Amino acid sequence: MSTIIFQKLDGTIFDLDQLGFRVKKFDVPTTNYNYNYQQVGQYGALMTSVQAQQLVIPLTLNVLAVDSNDLFLQRMKLNRMLQSHESFYVYDTANKEIRWKVYAEPVSVSRDNSFWRASNVQINLDCPTGYAESSYTTQEFDKSTGKGIGLGMGLFRNEWQYTFTNQNDFEFLNAGIIKLTAEEHPVKIEFQGTASNGITLTNQTTGQSFQYKNALTANDKLTIEGVMPTVNGTQNYDAGNHGFLDFATGVNKLHLDGASNFTIKFDTRFYY
Repeated sequence: MSTIIFQKLDGTIFDLDQLGFRVKKFDVPTTNYNYNYQQVGQYGALMTSVQAQQLVIPLTLNVLAVDSNDLFLQRMKLNRMLQSHESFYVYDTANKEIRWKVYAEPVSVSRDNSFWRASNVQINLDCPTGYAESSYTTQEFDKSTGKGIGLGMGLFRNEWQYTFTNQNDFEFLNAGIIKLTAEEHPVKIEFQGTASNGITLTNQTTGQSFQYKNALTANDKLTIEGVMPTVNGTQNYDAGNHGFLDFATGVNKLHLDGASNFTIKFDTRFYY
C-alpha cells in the first residue's frame, strides 16, 4: 500500500502511515502560473510575462491514537515532523522517483468527539520552486535496476547517458518540463582529461558556449557550475570566458573542443 513520506534534509524518514497518520488526500495541483498584463488601447491587454509561482500542496489526514494522552503525543509528533526552520521533502511511495521540497503552514488538530482520533486534518505544504524534482540525480540513476527512473522520464529510450568518454559530440536529454538554466537550476559539469589550451563546451541547441582557457592535465578535475569554473577545488573565474550553459527541454546537442583522453559528466535533477 502506498503512503506519504516526509524526509528531512539530514535523511530522517517519517512514514505517515506507520506513525498513525492515515492520509486521505494528497492532491498535488498543476503548476501555479502568474500572468502579467499591460493594457493596450481601449479593448484589450497584452500579456507581458508568465512566471511559475510557489505551489501550495494540500494534504489531508486522520490522526489515530489509543487514548487521549496518546492523541496529545501524536499532535506533538506531527508538530515535530512539520517543523520548517528548514525545508523538507514530501513524496508518495507509489512514485518515489519525484519529490517536492516544501515548508508547512500552521495546522490545527481537533478531536473528532473522541479521545483517539482527529479527522480531516488539513495541512498546506508550500513548495517555493513550484515544481517537483527527481529524487535522484543523473549520476545516481541506475538503468540496470531502474533506480530513480520513473514513468514518463523517457530515459530508457535510446540508452540516454550522462557520462561520456572521448566523445566530442554527444546528446544530453533534459527529461523535465522546464529548462535547466545556469542562473536557477545549473547543471554540474565535471571534466577530467588532457587539454593543453583549455576546452570549449558548446550547446549547439541553445547556441551557448563555455570556455576554460587554462591548460589541464590528466590529474586535474575541472568542475563547472553556472558561470564558475573550479579546478581541484579552487575557483578560477578569470580563466573562464564568463559564458554559461543552459539546457533546453528535450534533446541538447553538445560539442567539446580541445580535449583528449577525457571523461565528462553531467550531474543534475529534472523538474516536473
